[in-house]
Amino acid sequence: MFQRYCNRGALAALLVAIGATGATGIAAQTGVVTGRVTDATTGQSLDAVGVSLEGTATSGLTDADGHYRLGGVAAGAHTLRVAIPGYRTREREVTVPPGGTAVVDIRLEVSNLNLDERTGGGLAGSAERGRMGTSLPTLDVGRVAEFPAVDDFGRLLEGRIPGVRSVGTSGGVGAGRELVIRGIDSFGFTRQRPAVYIDGVRVDTEKAEWALMAQMTCCMFSGGAGEDRLSDLNPEEIDRIEVLKGPAAAALYGVEGSAGVIEVFTKRGRNNTPATFTLNTSLGLNRLRPNLPTTLRPHFAGPGGFSAWDPNETLIENGRINSHDLTVMGGGEDMTYFVSGGLTYQEGSVKPNDQNRANLRVNLDWTVADNLTLSVTSAHVRNRISVLQSGNSWLGVYTNAMLSNPRRATPDEPYGGGVDVSVPDAQAIETWSHTDRWTGRIQVDHAVLPNFTHRFTIGLDQVTDEKSRYLPDGRHYTDLGTDGEWSFGYRRSRKLTSAYTAIYDYDNLFGLSFLGGGLSAGGQFHRDSVGIAMAIGQGAEWLNQYPRARLATDRTYSDENSTKQLSLGFFVQNRLDIANGLSVTTSIRFDGHSAFGPEAFGSDPNKGGWASYPKLAFAYNLPRSFLPAAISTLRFRAAAGKAGKPPPPYLAQPPYKAVVVLDDKPGVQYTGPRNFEIEPENKREFETGLDIGLLDDKVGVEFTYYDAQTVNALVLRPMAASRGAIGRVENCCAVVNQGIEAALAATPVDLPFLRWNVNLAYEWNRNRIVSFGPGAVEDSMPRYVQRDDGTWAFAGWNYGRSLDGLFEGRSIGEIMSHGIAGFDPATNTHEVTNYPFSRGRARPEHIGSVFNSFEIAGRVRLSFRLRGEAGAVMRNTGRRYVVRALAHDEYLQHLDLGGEPTARADSVYDYHRIDPIDSRDHVRLQMVSLSYTLPDGIGGRFGLQGTTVTLSGYNLHWWDDCNCPDPSQKYLADDLDASPFMALPQPRSFLLSVRTRF
Repeated sequence: MFQRYCNRGALAALLVAIGATGATGIAAQTGVVTGRVTDATTGQSLDAVGVSLEGTATSGLTDADGHYRLGGVAAGAHTLRVAIPGYRTREREVTVPPGGTAVVDIRLEVSNLNLDERTGGGLAGSAERGRMGTSLPTLDVGRVAEFPAVDDFGRLLEGRIPGVRSVGTSGGVGAGRELVIRGIDSFGFTRQRPAVYIDGVRVDTEKAEWALMAQMTCCMFSGGAGEDRLSDLNPEEIDRIEVLKGPAAAALYGVEGSAGVIEVFTKRGRNNTPATFTLNTSLGLNRLRPNLPTTLRPHFAGPGGFSAWDPNETLIENGRINSHDLTVMGGGEDMTYFVSGGLTYQEGSVKPNDQNRANLRVNLDWTVADNLTLSVTSAHVRNRISVLQSGNSWLGVYTNAMLSNPRRATPDEPYGGGVDVSVPDAQAIETWSHTDRWTGRIQVDHAVLPNFTHRFTIGLDQVTDEKSRYLPDGRHYTDLGTDGEWSFGYRRSRKLTSAYTAIYDYDNLFGLSFLGGGLSAGGQFHRDSVGIAMAIGQGAEWLNQYPRARLATDRTYSDENSTKQLSLGFFVQNRLDIANGLSVTTSIRFDGHSAFGPEAFGSDPNKGGWASYPKLAFAYNLPRSFLPAAISTLRFRAAAGKAGKPPPPYLAQPPYKAVVVLDDKPGVQYTGPRNFEIEPENKREFETGLDIGLLDDKVGVEFTYYDAQTVNALVLRPMAASRGAIGRVENCCAVVNQGIEAALAATPVDLPFLRWNVNLAYEWNRNRIVSFGPGAVEDSMPRYVQRDDGTWAFAGWNYGRSLDGLFEGRSIGEIMSHGIAGFDPATNTHEVTNYPFSRGRARPEHIGSVFNSFEIAGRVRLSFRLRGEAGAVMRNTGRRYVVRALAHDEYLQHLDLGGEPTARADSVYDYHRIDPIDSRDHVRLQMVSLSYTLPDGIGGRFGLQGTTVTLSGYNLHWWDDCNCPDPSQKYLADDLDASPFMALPQPRSFLLSVRTRF
């Protein structure tokens, strides 16, 4: 052991000695480049602008005053490159004297289409955006001027990027959100969520309820919303987000890339910069919009004359928001640092529901030598969520408040008693999710030659989520009675990422000056393991008043399972640049995965198979001399690629699992035939588009068309019951998503005292099942047409092929339902169609947003965003249940003065024998904010810089015709499911934020 430490110490000393010797030898031959970067129109300083010297590893960022300093620069002529999103990239020639200083000040002009910006999205290295053949949106989090203090990762993406749908669907604090790129592409056996990488480390993105185990009493653990692991992330730590929308962009991610990839880059330190502290404090509240269909309840009383409560007035409360984030960044010649700490507390508008989150991150970058850099990141999160019981749970607070009959109201149950559980009893339930998460990374970058570099990265994302739920004894709960119940379980996830990449940049290929580019190769290894366990004790009693000192008696149950998956991939990529206008990128990747069947791809059962993922992309930038005066930039691009998603683990393993049988004895259950030929779901995508800059790039237009086909989607193919299972999961099917994405960014007014920015975004997506393969059967679907009175008439049959109730030519998740065929006034009842038929898509076909920002005199900023969706319908189960519980205004308005049913009330009640189909179309005022930056003289007295005060509102209002509290709501944290059943609506949020530096 001592010898090992001695060896390590000697190695460290040797590195220091080499570094010192090198520094002494070159000190006299180096100099400094410094200067200031400002806005060309307003003259304001620009913070966090990237400044670099072309052909070297020397780079840095400007500080809050726009100053930069690059030290250790070799004497001689260099090209200085200055770039930041939202401005035109500038390059200036600079000559550095030996031991001296070159001063270069730069003024940047606004640009809404900057193809000179460097990015690494979808590439092994980095390249100018104009050389990439795919749509690659980048969200510069630190510079999204319009967004108020946002403490949720999903909200950062909401309504900003065409093709990315990030929507809050359940209003509980910390609940799962829907995050899907370019539509739904499978039938539920693989994830719909894109893969998320933070600084090159793949992280856990679970959001579903996982604690449905061990004979838990009633329903789902908390109603279906789950807890979103992306809510662990702190936006204050994020520098930028790059989105790879599909296989054409994400082919290098292979078997992980077909649902898209989101790359998150956290903030880094700054060379030769003193410590700069940034404090961001926000205070505010969450509050549901009071549009619940219960406003008539106070007009009715229970048997004792007690007037019922309206949940709009009594269930909805102010939920406090209180967050504080402190960051510090800086660095010297060789070492930079970024350290951040944050505390966030949020309450839901319906209680009990709150979230306590603490974040701590340290990012260190050490330039060991001129050609060697070591980066270390470490981030820890502690996230405590008091989970709201709602949604598909008869134990839910919101559920029972909404399903309470006001004519049964009493002082003990002022809402009317709920369906089976009173609201006070539901509020007494304690449900917790306690999460500890650590994400770390070590990365080494080594430049063997100026044009040949390689990189090694190893990182780990480790999550431990402990869930608990206590149902107090003495209260009544569904399926439990008055016995108490204590549930406790954990989910432990570990994702290990290791990657190696080598990059060779070349010029004058074959001696031709107009040929250049980059060749790269590498590989990745991933190891994922997840362990889940749950224990239930029924007949629980208090031992004392300490919350965790409880006694579970009578009946105890437990359950556990675990999975482990390994994957290994290799790739080669080449980007060929021709005459600075045309770029062609080709790549191929090969992946092996432990979930592949041993006979997948027709391979040797003893060796397994490898999936291959090719890509071809090109981009052509027309020379400025070819363009009309009004067009400043024009780029054509196209790409075709393939990527995949691995099948669920163990489908190719022995078909048995451990279960509990009679008298709680252990046993083994046959789970069905295995599939030794199972392969990943693979998606082929073609996309093409163009980028246009108008009026010297003051107007930027991006347009993309894509056609993506999942060629072997997984389905459960039915089989004879005599084989001991209902079916087997197989690759069989083709699903197509076609779409259009368009974005416009413009600065119509750019004056020293007024700047007006506007952004328009639109997307269209059409999803349909193309083929079920040879296993489909000839089938027919009834066709109905709607009469003038709204009823439906049978109009014949549409013939086609189907599998397990799904039809070719229809969308995944197509809403199938009966309709009203007529009305019998004699019996006051409705006639229902003989067959269910297609009523529409479950997900929007059209999504758009409009954003405007007005900056006045460089100090006042007013901004707002409208977002809309159209083309989707819902099976409005929540509306049906509330009416059938005699609790909806739709029913109550037809009762007589004595509170007794009328013929019209009976008709409404009968109408809801079926689930009504309502539109999800809506327009939403997503965000409004007003900011004011204090004059430097005011904050400067206290040592503060750039102090900004912002008043903002989120999710303020929406216009719809859905007969529901929120057209986006759904109860289940599952991207395939679209049922809104009793999901809590999203709250409105109001914040007062102060951001300052010192």
